[in-house]
Amino acid sequence: MTGFGLLGHLHKLARASGLTARVEAAAVPYLEGARQALRDGYVSGGTRRNLDWVRPHLDAPGAGEDELLLLADAQTSGGLLVAGEIPDIRSSRELLPAAGDGITLRIR
Repeated sequence: MTGFGLLGHLHKLARASGLTARVEAAAVPYLEGARQALRDGYVSGGTRRNLDWVRPHLDAPGAGEDELLLLADAQTSGGLLVAGEIPDIRSSRELLPAAGDGITLRIR
């Protein structure tokens, strides 16, 4: 993923698919030092813009701003975000039938 962060890419995938994405925030892996960098104030402007863009579609009761910033981090890098079913694999993310406007992201 690049640019839009996990939340932005999930939002785009869910919107295009007419689904809702649910993320178990505590199960999302981060690079060592990511939380410390955030505490030290290293947050890119793109990350804040990502969060501002996705926030209207985000249902995240109890999620702190730091957690949301990490999930919207514009500095992410890696493969494409792909959704599919893999038997016997527990995931920190899932896609569900549309709730509301079908583009809501839930943090649990």
